Amino acid sequence: MSNPYSPPSTDVDLRESASRRPIAFVILGLAALQLIWLLLVGRGMLMLVQTGAANALSALTAWIGCLLLYLAAVRFAMNAAHGSRLFLAALVLTGLSLKGWAFPYFWSFTYVFAALIAAAGWWLARPRGRQG
Repeated sequence: MSNPYSPPSTDVDLRESASRRPIAFVILGLAALQLIWLLLVGRGMLMLVQTGAANALSALTAWIGCLLLYLAAVRFAMNAAHGSRLFLAALVLTGLSLKGWAFPYFWSFTYVFAALIAAAGWWLARPRGRQG
């Protein structure tokens, strides 16, 4: 007879999640660098939007994408099994905003960096298929 108060048995491999933990802190550090870069050039980007040189919708999608990136990086650092959908949403939003930021110019590289971090974070946080 089994104990009705015992927790259910699971077949979760905690070693895989623990092995991704240092990488999660690297992603968090890169997201922090991107935030610092965005804060340094953010006033200029806001002026581009105010003067009409950049599209306001692109700015909104890029800034929401960056917020999702920071949230995903924090969730991924707290638990290496979470954050893949947030990284994917951040990747899509920052990627879509690049057209409005006139990609080859300096100010667009802030969001290119965010999209690259989001892509790397999504790749590392994605659920692994069952082996066996």
